[in-house]
Amino acid sequence: MKRLYKILITSLLLVGTSVAQAQEGLAIAPLFAGQYNHDKQAVVVLIKGDKLKEYHLSLFRSIAITDRPDDVALFEAAVRADSSKANNSETVKSGNNTIAGYYQLPPASPGGENRFILFRKLSPDDATLIYLEGHTQLDRLIKLFINKKQ
Repeated sequence: MKRLYKILITSLLLVGTSVAQAQEGLAIAPLFAGQYNHDKQAVVVLIKGDKLKEYHLSLFRSIAITDRPDDVALFEAAVRADSSKANNSETVKSGNNTIAGYYQLPPASPGGENRFILFRKLSPDDATLIYLEGHTQLDRLIKLFINKKQ
């Protein structure tokens, strides 16, 4: 039984490490470190595996926060820092305010999967941050996630 327990703990640590490594070097990485996991004003989602294959994705992580203006500012600053690394992007503005941004970043390692950041600010207090990885392109994700809702 102890051996099974050790194997389970080791597996969980390896999964957590591989997910963290994918975001290594990104300003948004600390936001996904777990601080929002038990926050009643946040919805945290992590999806991996077969459910994403049809979208050519391997990882979907999101945090949606409500009534948190300080956290919205943190999200915006992190996204702004990472967006400078984007090789493909689209920004949606209302006046001088950025209300959404979609960014495709190069793979973390040569030959690896593309990395994507999707950010939407619903109000000064509410925002959603999404991080994705996969062998797809930003234009396809925008059609899938954004245009499908309209």
